Amino acid sequence: MTGRLGSRFADLRLGAGEPFTVVYGPGVDDTFVGADYRERNLDAALWHVLRAESCAYVAYSSQRRPLYFLDPQSEARSRPAGRAAADGPSRASDASAGATEASDASEGTGSAGPALMRHARLRGPLGRVVVRPPGPPRDAAPAAESTAPSAEGGPPRALSDPFTVMTLSGYLANPPRRTAVVFTEAESTLRHTDATRPLDTFFSDWARHGDYDHPVVLVFARPTFDACVEYVESLHGYPALAARLRRQAAPAVHVGFPDEAELHRLVQRLRLRHGLRIGDWRELDTVVRAMAAQPLTVKNWRSRLLSLGETPLSGQELAGRGWLPRSAGHRPGAPAGPGIRTAEEQLADLPGLEPVKTHLRRLRSRIAAERRLDDLGRGTGAEPASPHLLFAGPPGTGKTTVARLVGEMYRELGMLRRGHVVEVRLDDLVAGYVGQSTPLANAAVNDALDGVLFVDEVHGVGEEGPGFLMDVIRTLLARMENERDRLVVIAAGYPEKIDEFLAADLGLARRFRERIAFPDYPPDVLHTILLRYLAARGLRWDDASADRLLEVVTALHATRRPDFGNAGTMRDLGEQIFTEWAVRVGEDTEQPFTMDDLPEEYRALLPGPPPDDGALLSDLDGMVGLASVREAITDLADRIRLRQARGRRLPAPPHLLFTGPPGTGKTSVARSVGGMLRDLGLLRRGHLVEATRADLVAEYVGQTAPRVREAVHEALDGVLFIDEAYSLTSGSGIQGADFGREAVDTLVREMEHWNDRLVVIAAGYPREMDEFLRGNSGLASRFTLRVEFPAYGTEELVEVLRRSAGAEGYVLTPEVAERAGRWLDARRRIDPGGFGNAREIRGLLATMEARLARRLRTAPTTTDHSAFTADDVPAPVR
Repeated sequence: MTGRLGSRFADLRLGAGEPFTVVYGPGVDDTFVGADYRERNLDAALWHVLRAESCAYVAYSSQRRPLYFLDPQSEARSRPAGRAAADGPSRASDASAGATEASDASEGTGSAGPALMRHARLRGPLGRVVVRPPGPPRDAAPAAESTAPSAEGGPPRALSDPFTVMTLSGYLANPPRRTAVVFTEAESTLRHTDATRPLDTFFSDWARHGDYDHPVVLVFARPTFDACVEYVESLHGYPALAARLRRQAAPAVHVGFPDEAELHRLVQRLRLRHGLRIGDWRELDTVVRAMAAQPLTVKNWRSRLLSLGETPLSGQELAGRGWLPRSAGHRPGAPAGPGIRTAEEQLADLPGLEPVKTHLRRLRSRIAAERRLDDLGRGTGAEPASPHLLFAGPPGTGKTTVARLVGEMYRELGMLRRGHVVEVRLDDLVAGYVGQSTPLANAAVNDALDGVLFVDEVHGVGEEGPGFLMDVIRTLLARMENERDRLVVIAAGYPEKIDEFLAADLGLARRFRERIAFPDYPPDVLHTILLRYLAARGLRWDDASADRLLEVVTALHATRRPDFGNAGTMRDLGEQIFTEWAVRVGEDTEQPFTMDDLPEEYRALLPGPPPDDGALLSDLDGMVGLASVREAITDLADRIRLRQARGRRLPAPPHLLFTGPPGTGKTSVARSVGGMLRDLGLLRRGHLVEATRADLVAEYVGQTAPRVREAVHEALDGVLFIDEAYSLTSGSGIQGADFGREAVDTLVREMEHWNDRLVVIAAGYPREMDEFLRGNSGLASRFTLRVEFPAYGTEELVEVLRRSAGAEGYVLTPEVAERAGRWLDARRRIDPGGFGNAREIRGLLATMEARLARRLRTAPTTTDHSAFTADDVPAPVR
């Protein structure tokens, strides 16, 4: 019989050993178009369901109408005479009983005398006589229609809440045949009743002593069963009902949105009764299938379709009005209208993603073959393949778009009724307190039933709060098993995070058997996405500007990091270009886009002219001393130029060892090396990222490798400078050394992985750096160039002082230089191991500046504030 009403009642199971049947969901306020093409509200639909389940009597109760019935037999049984007839030993046939009950139902109308109270023991001011306000009589349903619900016409009857509870209790007391009670507006009844305690007692007594074969149905306009229970708990007046619902496993019935078959019946009903016109009968199935994918009720669709008036129903018309996505309404093989495409055609229209398209075509072919064999009755003994998918790839590669298309594809193949997509992130389902994660996961699944639950960014496995995360995973696994015909889950994330996700529970790998890899978009696809975005914003350009944009996009792709946003990055770039263009052109919007509208940070990605020899080593030429360093770096530059001159492929950028005492310019030279390799074309950016042991080595297990990878990713297309690198393998304590070795091992792997996009410069004392190289067998073969930084001589240090003072506008006389040299010699003699070379200059210059200020303060007549004297240099330390 539920088939007569449609699939929305297919899950309704009455009794099943539980005292209450909860009906909930967005469809409880809807109407239902049955197989007979009649449109019924929920009361009438439940009446048919309950009668099909052999319920001879059905009573309804709501806050607005405390007690009402849809058929004369049920109403007659609520009266003493009707109850006596029904309980009598003769057990008359339905037809005769219906006639009797219809006659009894007329009691209380103007033609049969005054109405009497339903229970013989009740008395009022006039005894058992019920006094009603004047009004039109309530028509009784004729006996001939005793098997169908009557209209609800007539005003609500005046009935006190305590009396309603008493009547319902009596209605369920030892009925001769199966009987049902339906609370049609449970929220308002429970909240606004004047009989809270009697009603809770009714529920409690029924749960403890009732005959569960007689259904008690509670209808809630809530999205989930948990929300229904939480609402009852929030009222604090029904502890017995709340406790029973909380531990009740079944039955609970979700009434959702109409399916394709029901909307087909609605369209035909409107066509026959209201003259709805059909544009193209060949596309009607596809259009209705797309309608069923939308979260809309029959009432919504009836109103919208009737508003078409004389306009024929078509996918293009509904999409144009915003009622359907642009993909709706196209029949496969037919000429496509503007923007009207099937899921397969939309997928083919996406730029790039060739591996993804190939995988989904194969998946579609397999599913279609399984469905055809199933229709033929073949292959039914085999376990169907899991429909759940894994999407592994970086952000911005279309995973969300493809998930939507998968939902549409599954809907087209008949695997899903709606095929809609509910998008969540894994950490959105992980709550902060015990017991909260499972309801969040269940709510997400409930929203996604008959469609796709897209769980993005499946990260965080093994991080803080793993117990709560496991609650989510266990809930998902249980629902994926229990709702296997109504739910498809797609989990998405970075490839390595996907593996962590699967390792969290053995059940995940069994259910997620299909893994689809989403690669980064190539430059030509990124270029197409950018141009499409600019065109959508209304911009125009010439071919030269488009070619230059391709150079920018190519450079962005070449310098991408693991978190590169792909299409998202192109949208961000397009938005910045549009802003710059709008500022430049003002009101003259006819001007096209030019490269002047490219933000400065992106212009730096365009290749510049090759530098001449003087410009290439200009930074080194400006440094004091370092003759051997200049020679080594010049040799490296000459080798690269030779390869360029011969037309050979450029080598991978080299990794370097800088050995020498502190303060000899290693950091400055490392920065210059990055700029030089950028100018020579070996690096795209040439920036410098400095790191020490404290930056790379963590205090706890599992934290060191991520720190190293983060530093490497920050330095991509530039230089990672690790000062005092030997400290990585000489940590304090056994555990510290182990973490340092983990850092070195991770660094070696990253150097190999990013060998064409990364320069690592490790610096330190010569002897300690030799020990560093012996700490890992892969280090010596990767640091191919060693540059020795000798200590500065005294004259070189004085020259550094002169240049540093000159940069601040001070002048050094020969006497000052001579005394500064003696001070530096003394510092070196006292602590040769701790002497900082050029670093000593910063402290010396600060001391001289302070002594100059003191001298000027005590001699206010002095006007020269820029000349140091010998007295401004501290005396050499003995």
